[in-house]
Amino acid sequence: MRIGILGAGDVALSLGTGLISLGHEVKVSSRNPSKENIVTWISKQGKNAAAGTFKDAAWFGDIVIVATSWSGTADAIAMADSNNFKGKIVIDVTNPLDFSKMPPGLAVGHTNSA
Repeated sequence: MRIGILGAGDVALSLGTGLISLGHEVKVSSRNPSKENIVTWISKQGKNAAAGTFKDAAWFGDIVIVATSWSGTADAIAMADSNNFKGKIVIDVTNPLDFSKMPPGLAVGHTNSA
């Protein structure tokens, strides 16, 4: 199966690694898909790993996973283009964390969930 992941941080790359180990093709995404950590990840994962823009990944995936930082989620989804989500399963693993003070707290929601 082809899986597009919006994001290329620790969560996105960990999910991608696990999905590739199960035989899936994975495209992670970023505003800058040629960042060193993404290029290194692709070289370690092999032929089933790729990177592109948010729009590329959303178009690519039979399933789309949203794995962005909370502050970037709305922009990433907008850049992915809502037409690229039509008819697809979308899984959101985003945590709404506010890092303006430490330890981080929830940006929305209650005391324990968004």
